Amino acid sequence: MMSQRSEFNNKDVTVYRAEWILPVSSGPVRDGAVAVSGGMISAAGPAREVINSFPGARLVEFHHAIIMPGFVNCHSHFEYSVFRGFLDNLNFGRWLLEFIDFKSRLSADDYVISSRLGASECVSAGITTVAESMYSGKSVYAIKEAGLRAIAFQEALGMDDSRLGETMAALDASLDELNEQQDPLLEIGVFPHATYTVSAAMYKAVADMARRRQKKFATHLAESKAESAYIRSGSGVLAMDLREKVGWENLMREPFGVTPVKYLQQWDVYGPDFLAVHCVQVNGPDIEVLAKNGVAIAHCPKSNAKLGCGIAPLPAFLESGIRVGLGTDSPASSNVMDMFGEMRTAIFLHRGSQRDAAVLDAAECVQIATLGGARALGMEDRIGSLESGKQADLIAVDMEHSHFTPIYDPYSALVYGASQEDVFFVMVGGRPLYEKKVLLTMDEEKVSADARAVKEKLWG
Repeated sequence: MMSQRSEFNNKDVTVYRAEWILPVSSGPVRDGAVAVSGGMISAAGPAREVINSFPGARLVEFHHAIIMPGFVNCHSHFEYSVFRGFLDNLNFGRWLLEFIDFKSRLSADDYVISSRLGASECVSAGITTVAESMYSGKSVYAIKEAGLRAIAFQEALGMDDSRLGETMAALDASLDELNEQQDPLLEIGVFPHATYTVSAAMYKAVADMARRRQKKFATHLAESKAESAYIRSGSGVLAMDLREKVGWENLMREPFGVTPVKYLQQWDVYGPDFLAVHCVQVNGPDIEVLAKNGVAIAHCPKSNAKLGCGIAPLPAFLESGIRVGLGTDSPASSNVMDMFGEMRTAIFLHRGSQRDAAVLDAAECVQIATLGGARALGMEDRIGSLESGKQADLIAVDMEHSHFTPIYDPYSALVYGASQEDVFFVMVGGRPLYEKKVLLTMDEEKVSADARAVKEKLWG
């Protein structure tokens, strides 16, 4: 039961009421409300109970809307937001080679601008937490400016073991600098890029560093057939063209004869703080390895499909007890950071590929996009559901439009009918970031204008 509080003590409480609330950790509540105080959720449940428990509290009516936890985006690249729609029709290997060329045209300031574009889009799309992979390290400034909650992972690359000490010293210095940006909303992690850009010795060194510095650890893993061919047989576009492009063609490279998942298992990198991004090209024994080691997975269905990488076996991950969250990846490969689209793509791809409409349901998709993502990032004690004592990271979705009428099931309405355009309110840690479809923390017009200016460098 909710305890009665004095009206005087409730003046700092705001109660948000809507036709539906989705706590996620429990069933939907029709005519529900969420009480917020001091950046935390004080209560969530039937509106009458919540309102009566906080007499004198400020009441905000959202009417025909759904209040739910903010989305947890388990993999993003804000720095690449200006590449949206730039290389739309290439398979992964060729896309990567082209992308490397165009990346070199941008300056550090350009990456800041691009990151602001990505951060602003995340907020307006109802994403409140991101696991951001950074090439330049500039995303942290946009994350903080936008007011997002985040784990910002610094990428690391290196195949030349003769320079391993130098490479690791540079990474150590980058982490020291980034640590100065940490605050209650921002955590710093480390992200060795991929099996085809990081040597075995460097993976081991980065894993040791992550444990020593108590940092979360993530990597792109088993994303494409090109990666699998590179690791298993030392062949394909990543073994030839990529290595030549970045100057690694003269470095020794022996085929390992195993899958990317088994390859990394040899270097003692797996554990509960390890986030494996993609995991499209995996088999049954690979899944057993990931599950046994407590590895979490960021599932990016739209990006994987668009680049022709395939469909990750999400149902098998869930059946094995693996923690799974959804990721949008970057606008360079998925165009929009819309978690509604990711949920919809996931459910359609898995039902279609398995010819089974019972593979996933809408409620499961919402759970994966919120509390599931929080679990994947080790943050489920703070975010991911509407529960008393958790951080007030919540969003409101407008259900007034004809494409939601009638609503029998709010989960179904969200997954099959909603988009980022239907979000009208976003709060992180009790602080409104987006209200009445207006971004409160950034100048949206300036962000867009600056991004359009950067575009000219890519076209030039």
